[in-house]
Amino acid sequence: MIGYILAILSSIFFGIYIIPKKLSKIDTKYYLFYMSLGFVFISLITYLFTLLTGNNNESIFHPVLILVILRGISWFLASNLFLISIDKIGMSRSTQYKNLKGPFGVLLTLIFLEEFKVTNVFLVLFAALLTFVSALLFTIKKDNSKVDKFGIIYACIASLFLGVNALIQKYVTNSGFIYTQQLYQSITIMIVSYICVKIKDRNVKVMKNITYMDKILAFFGGLLYYFATYFNTLAYKQLPASIAFTIVNMSGVWSVLIGILTFKEINFKRNYKRIVIGILLSIIAVIVLLFGKS
Repeated sequence: MIGYILAILSSIFFGIYIIPKKLSKIDTKYYLFYMSLGFVFISLITYLFTLLTGNNNESIFHPVLILVILRGISWFLASNLFLISIDKIGMSRSTQYKNLKGPFGVLLTLIFLEEFKVTNVFLVLFAALLTFVSALLFTIKKDNSKVDKFGIIYACIASLFLGVNALIQKYVTNSGFIYTQQLYQSITIMIVSYICVKIKDRNVKVMKNITYMDKILAFFGGLLYYFATYFNTLAYKQLPASIAFTIVNMSGVWSVLIGILTFKEINFKRNYKRIVIGILLSIIAVIVLLFGKS
């Protein structure tokens, strides 16, 4: 039961960590850089604290950590596409399509990590299907215009990168790395983000024009993301990734509610049937997974 609770907590943080991006006015590449600073900050503090308290016996140098660098790069690419998608079609819609990482990630973990030995494959795939249908229900046209197709495409491609990301995360977690994994991933994202800004602008001095509030919002987004991925990693220690991964996809429920209630992205009165059914399907998918562990 602890694993399910951790996965739900992770879903909540994954649902809210993108709120600062909605409030921020800066370009995605700058946002990701300052967000990575927040991620590095809290990862480093946590790593040092666990060392001092004797709760961290992880090696700082290990071959498996090379995979974490690849994870950081794939996350950076996915986040770029996802945040651009948010700007195009809104948080509630883009999150649902990003959550298509669920079916893709489930298949990867069942195949490459041989989780079919410890999970009920049919129930897990059924839950993934419910999540997929839920995403389709949120492809709701705006009041007077069509939904930007590129926004949907970007979110779908992001889901593929995130599926691979989840596979790497589970494998590294199975190897016994939690705090070192967080630290490596955050530093990788910070370096890649800086290189991206440097290549595109050639002069990072332009970041001086970014307002203090926008920097704080992005930094805070990095702190929220840390808790999202931290609880996710702990859930992976308790549950098969195919189950934990789909539960984390409940983040779509929180994002939809925030997008509708706070940012008014979707007209609830006109589309309440599809919205309610979509949310119910996401919840039912999690309930199905309660019986998915063999």
